[in-house]
Amino acid sequence: MKIRLIAVSVIVASLAACVGAQDVPAPLEPVRFAHVKLDGFWKQQVKRLTEKWIPHCIRQMEAGGKGQELLNLVHTAEVLQGKELTGKFTGCPWSDAYIYNTIEAICLALAVDPAGDADLERAQQALRAKMEEWIPIILAAQCEDGYIHSFHVVNKFPRYSKIQNHEFYVQGYFIEMGVAHYRATEGKDLRLYHAARTCADLLCATFGPAPKRTWVHGHAGMEIALCRLGRLVNEVDGGGKGDKYIALARHQYETRHTVKEYRNAYHQSHLPAVEQGEALGHAVRGTYFFAGIADIAMLQKDPAYLRAADRLWDSAVNRKLYLTGGVGASHRGEAFDADYELRNDGYCEACAGCGLSFWADRMHRIHRSGHCADVQERVLYNNVLGAIELSGENFYYQNPLTGDRGRYPWHGCPCCVGNIPRTLIAVKDLAYSLNDATDTLYVNQFVACEGVIAEVAGTRLRIVQQTDYPWKGEVTLTLHPAARKDFTVKLRVPSRCDSALYTCRPDLAGRCTVKVNGQACEAKVADGYVAVQRGWADGDRIELSLPMDVQRVYCDERAKANVGRVALQRGPIVYNVESADHKADIRSLVLPPSAPLRAEWRSDLLGGVTVIRCDEPQLQAVPNYARLNRGGRSQVWLVEDPAKASDDRPSVRKDLDKRTIDAVLIGDEQSEKQHALRGERTSSGTFHDRPWRHAVGGGWFSYDLAVKADLKLAVLCTYWGDDVGNRRFDIIVDGQKVGSQTLNRNKPGKFFDVEYLIPSKMLYDKKKVTVRLQAEKGATAGGAFDVRIVRVE
Repeated sequence: MKIRLIAVSVIVASLAACVGAQDVPAPLEPVRFAHVKLDGFWKQQVKRLTEKWIPHCIRQMEAGGKGQELLNLVHTAEVLQGKELTGKFTGCPWSDAYIYNTIEAICLALAVDPAGDADLERAQQALRAKMEEWIPIILAAQCEDGYIHSFHVVNKFPRYSKIQNHEFYVQGYFIEMGVAHYRATEGKDLRLYHAARTCADLLCATFGPAPKRTWVHGHAGMEIALCRLGRLVNEVDGGGKGDKYIALARHQYETRHTVKEYRNAYHQSHLPAVEQGEALGHAVRGTYFFAGIADIAMLQKDPAYLRAADRLWDSAVNRKLYLTGGVGASHRGEAFDADYELRNDGYCEACAGCGLSFWADRMHRIHRSGHCADVQERVLYNNVLGAIELSGENFYYQNPLTGDRGRYPWHGCPCCVGNIPRTLIAVKDLAYSLNDATDTLYVNQFVACEGVIAEVAGTRLRIVQQTDYPWKGEVTLTLHPAARKDFTVKLRVPSRCDSALYTCRPDLAGRCTVKVNGQACEAKVADGYVAVQRGWADGDRIELSLPMDVQRVYCDERAKANVGRVALQRGPIVYNVESADHKADIRSLVLPPSAPLRAEWRSDLLGGVTVIRCDEPQLQAVPNYARLNRGGRSQVWLVEDPAKASDDRPSVRKDLDKRTIDAVLIGDEQSEKQHALRGERTSSGTFHDRPWRHAVGGGWFSYDLAVKADLKLAVLCTYWGDDVGNRRFDIIVDGQKVGSQTLNRNKPGKFFDVEYLIPSKMLYDKKKVTVRLQAEKGATAGGAFDVRIVRVE
């Protein structure tokens, strides 16, 4: 059998090279499975989300839960029906969104064939019943004209009057829910689809070019929702009936910068959309906003929008992307930071990871570039997946690359709780895509699955993908076309180094082997894919083998936080070192460049993972997604060159070493015990990867610290310069006040030290003193990031 390997057109070195393109190519179409069998790694993840996480979210959103968001919709229906209110609105103004995301996640989860898994089948039955219970509640909360937003209806606030209430954000998720439900039911249940269209029709009637309203909303998301709906309506009804929704999305982009009052980078409204070139502002808003720009480029074939999407992609991916796929370094505003500002306690909100996955999907569809799928793979395996605890009942809102805080069951703004599962379970629809002629099948993500593609080259195709990825690099595809057909299969070959920020050793880019029915093929990789073109018959097999060497990863030295440091990855998985596996402080570990590393499968650890081990020094690294399921501390970047690397241990203050008599490691159980920690209403946490302690409600905390009676000494405390909120307290030494402190944005954006002189007579004949931070009545003492005794110079 003649087999021909063909090259894909190269997008020069990066997508940025496409900004001069005059024509927007016809996009790839994702293969969406309404029914699919999963196996292997992703079956395990989807099973946990279906059996544990989504039911957990449901419990929290119903009466008696931590959020009770569903009750807001119940109360909205009461208002609309003229009934007496049985409660008041609670939570954030945008809390309806969590319900809609969760419904979309359920729709995706129900597409998975339980294949004899009784636990999964029971969970799906329960979710199906819950969705049927919730849908009438949701529909009853929608006004006759299509408007829906419980905060405004229950509180009788005027519509579209305050951008911070996020009506467009909520209604965008409502529309996406309708699209997802239509696809899940294969158009057999139109309730939510019709509700979504009614809402979108209201928006089209209200907003747009004059005499309609122009509205600058507070949170992007509506744009990608309108584009999703427009595509579906055109698919279902034809005749361009969905174009008006896409046109409204474009109008939002065209006018977003025109209202001076709301013109700022935080909302991505500082410049016209087509002129933007740097990823700025709130990271979730940003990734959603940029995904919508790609949508307009794709759906309206607009080269100006494509050039903007490419510039923004280059900014976000090549100068602001964490190794884990996280984006949004800044805690202030949950925002993108400056180029190369990648401190390891960066914010990395889970929803921003979801947004990056959505954006990468659109960029991949436009450019047909394996690079975009590589970025999507990185963020899914390392950022978004790691947000959910292995128990399936706790999550992270933030995903820093170092820390010691465990996951939590809920959040004051739980916007991620439904977004995470709808992003992860959608992996079933990311495995494959087709070109517009349906004669080229792209294999984008490696997911052990079996499903039917309605048409490839004019025939029905059942396709089975078998793999133990991400632990092993072998992927086997078995094709079962209904009739023998000629078409091309393009297999992604990950570069493993998909950002200009990182260098990987060994370099595995372009390495692979390919066999068809056992016959080796010359595997030429172009644009991230190797392409096999031939006539395919029932039972033909393609075997792709990818290298899975352990790689050392180095960061661009302009990212100061990682100078002298190294990270580890294997396949798509970024690794993390945890204190649970090491006796020494992991912040003190040094991994020399010559230290040999090996991969080892551990079925008994963290649900079954491949670890990376080193004998000298003794080290074990676990996948970042599985971090902090055993308590303790974790970190991605390890010291390789101590002379270059900054020391991130909280006790290390080289500027104070010569002056320090004694210091307590705040937040370190052993050190605080050694220094006789006592207190009332006191607790500790971590910020900017530095542990802090405070005492609330008039409480206090104290330590015993060594002194030298013959020296002039002071208590030195370190604070965060942006702390606010009734933080007034005294510093007391052995019962005598030596200073008072108020924290109220004293040094914005910086840590700062304050020294409190200890009178010499208090030190006479003493070897230690008790230092106490005592809050004023009803106030807070701290947070203190450092408490030590220093010599006064």
